[in-house]
Amino acid sequence: MKFSCNQTKAKVTLSFVIALITIFTIAGKLEAQTAPAAPTTESTQTAETPTETAAPVAEAPAEAPQKESEIGLVSLFLTGGWSMWPLLLSSIVAFGVILERIYFFFTAKLLRKGYNQDLQDAIDTSGMKGIEDFLKANEGQRITDVLKNGMEVSQNDPEIFASGIEREAGEVMTLLEKGLTVLSAVSTIAPLVGFLGTVSGMINAFDAIANADQVNAKVVAGGIKEALITTAAGLIVAIPAMTFYQYLQGRVAFFTSEVEEAANKIYKEYLKLKAGHKA
Repeated sequence: MKFSCNQTKAKVTLSFVIALITIFTIAGKLEAQTAPAAPTTESTQTAETPTETAAPVAEAPAEAPQKESEIGLVSLFLTGGWSMWPLLLSSIVAFGVILERIYFFFTAKLLRKGYNQDLQDAIDTSGMKGIEDFLKANEGQRITDVLKNGMEVSQNDPEIFASGIEREAGEVMTLLEKGLTVLSAVSTIAPLVGFLGTVSGMINAFDAIANADQVNAKVVAGGIKEALITTAAGLIVAIPAMTFYQYLQGRVAFFTSEVEEAANKIYKEYLKLKAGHKA
């Protein structure tokens, strides 16, 4: 029994060793197939030659887009031709006017929310005395200055008050509309300048066709590119200018309507006061 057990252990050990040898042999063959032997000197030279020639070819396209991306805007600007300069100037002017007007409207105290409703409540409560108290409580606002100045020259006469309000409101409107004519002009002229540059580019394209012996896409590409760039630049300048012009014009129109509403309320009280004196 002991001999048979030892014999069995020996067989198992031998089988285990054979299995390990077989596994290492197969692994070595697989490694040799996946990692082939180093090539000879001649093959190495022939293999390195394409690599050296292929390397610059692979690197060249990678550098070209980088350079184009660095000077893309400048290149497009110069390609657009002469019309890009007036468009650049007009964009700078329009941008300056937009910043100045936005700063003005956000810092100037024109009127607070619910101004006319509170004015009506004061009128319903105390009449003309309520108007005077209300205006004193809301000093520092543009609409209050307009109404107070109109009342000071009115001499309790509704017609004189209306004339005074028109004069005072006109002065404030001039201040509010400052620079809006510039935005309107830029939004109108910029597309026209862009279209003029488009015509110039098409003229250059047809001139290149006339002077070329053989016509192909490259002959007319420069002129067409110039035409498209100037059109896009004109619209890029005009659209923001028109957008802010409409926004700022809306702010002016809102203030005008509020002044008119408040002035009408006070005008009616002057009419009542005049009718009471006549009675």
